[in-house]
Amino acid sequence: MHVEVAHKLASLSLLSVYDVEISDVDADADGTGPLQVRLRFDEGAWKRRRRFDGFVLLVAPPQMSGSARELVQLYRAKDAVEKDFQTIKTDLKLRPVFHHTDPKVRAHVTLCMLALLLERTLEDRLRRSKHAITAPACIEELASAHLNILQTRAESDPTYVVTEANEKQRAILRSLRMPDLISTEEVADRVHPRPTS
Repeated sequence: MHVEVAHKLASLSLLSVYDVEISDVDADADGTGPLQVRLRFDEGAWKRRRRFDGFVLLVAPPQMSGSARELVQLYRAKDAVEKDFQTIKTDLKLRPVFHHTDPKVRAHVTLCMLALLLERTLEDRLRRSKHAITAPACIEELASAHLNILQTRAESDPTYVVTEANEKQRAILRSLRMPDLISTEEVADRVHPRPTS
């Protein structure tokens, strides 16, 4: 019985903070009967164990140069890179890859990396502008804004019209320092379509 209790406490990582006491309660003549298990909580052991809560120990090889601050920044950068790869694999749908040639796979991965760069740049601008919105929420909010191409005849030049932005979209574009995207004239002046051959 003592071993079972010890295993259970060990599985919960609590073995060092409890003293286990097992005693017979009303044992029969043959020595069998119910057992009583008493766990005594060791306050001192618990406090000793909790004294490093919230601390992280980073170990670096001795030949690695840099101050403690630089090593922590390096570690956090690694964490950011791992999160970015997770984002690429899930949100940006890097996988599965349905391409079968190296150039197409490279192009697919490049587009995913560019999408990630765009998302990180968007997050950075939103953070600096103090706009309380995430990059995915921003993209969702701006999803209904379109650049519309109007053309009456095949030989006529197309006309570009921007979907009228609502007040929330205008606020986002201003905070991103992109107010030109609100104006049809500004966008039309900058759009130069490639000639069709």
